[in-house]
Amino acid sequence: MKKVIVIDGNRYLLPEGMSSKDVQAVAGFLVTLTRVNYEYMWGDGEQAHYADKGAEVRIEEVQLVTKAEAKAAADKSRSDYEAKKAAAAA
Repeated sequence: MKKVIVIDGNRYLLPEGMSSKDVQAVAGFLVTLTRVNYEYMWGDGEQAHYADKGAEVRIEEVQLVTKAEAKAAADKSRSDYEAKKAAAAA
């Protein structure tokens, strides 16, 4: 299992051996950030920026595999799903 930090739904692998104290410090800092969003201004290509909400931060542990292993598992899962769907339709 590898420790990752999740910031607004995006997962980032934390450095191997990073202390719990350092992880806590990073996460604590990140939750103080405020996301900046925008509205597109039609016709002039500009944007109106505004402060939205704070960052969503959490720590998780995940099992990492290679990209090829993940792709193979996803392909098998899709194939199994399609076969199950076809069987149900028959």
